[in-house]
Amino acid sequence: MCVINLKGGVGKSTITALLSRYAFNTRKKNVLAIDLDPQANLSQGLMHQSYTAFIKGNGGSIVEVFADYMPPAKGGGGAQPLSTDHVTQMILESGDRRLDLIPSRFDFSDALTNAIRPDPRILARFLAKNYKEKDLILIDCSPTESVFTTAAYHASDYVLIPVKPEFFATIGFPLLAESLSNFRRRNKAHSIEVAGVIINNAFYDGGNDGGPEKQRAMEAIAIECKKNDWYIFPRQMYHSRGYPKLMRGDYSHQGDAAYFPSLAKDLLDHLGV
Repeated sequence: MCVINLKGGVGKSTITALLSRYAFNTRKKNVLAIDLDPQANLSQGLMHQSYTAFIKGNGGSIVEVFADYMPPAKGGGGAQPLSTDHVTQMILESGDRRLDLIPSRFDFSDALTNAIRPDPRILARFLAKNYKEKDLILIDCSPTESVFTTAAYHASDYVLIPVKPEFFATIGFPLLAESLSNFRRRNKAHSIEVAGVIINNAFYDGGNDGGPEKQRAMEAIAIECKKNDWYIFPRQMYHSRGYPKLMRGDYSHQGDAAYFPSLAKDLLDHLGV
């Protein structure tokens, strides 16, 4: 499932990270998270302090997945065939289950868009070849339409759309609907469905719940979702400063972030995972 909205700042990385941890810890699933965003927020959130060492060590990442090889390292040996060990970071492990991450790097966009246009099917082939044992694969997407958006579609059964109920809330909806329509038209054998829309609430539980501005935004969201036949999850995410802590596995003083597992349960139940 790719987590996407062609509008930034809606919580894609946060939702991907928290859903990954919930599926592993609570649902006991074997999980892979993939950071397909050059900002690398998912990678930083899940790896926390080890991300700095990863960058300094020139570790394998989503860049190498699209390049389809490991470049020569210091000490010689030349380029190497790509393996999962090159690009996978283990976040959590329990028995034969793992929460793994294919991280991103800040040079992701430059390394790939300045090169020959990457094959949009290469990520799907890599996952099909190496990660069929995973119960759930989540792809955190960039908010811009590109070949990497198409790559995420090729690798996915489902699309999850986070949105914030604020002014310009639905600005990315027509773009995303057109993007999915174009993909389906060009890939008629590929079944990809919208799992639903998550309202990433910009307000605290127990507050005024946004007042008339949120109400207007919610009405606009409902109209666009009805137009596209997109399901809206009834339970919303409340605004909380506890989300960054949960992303890195710190469950102390969660605040309103403590409500997220209920939403995650609804989502995975909806998918039958």
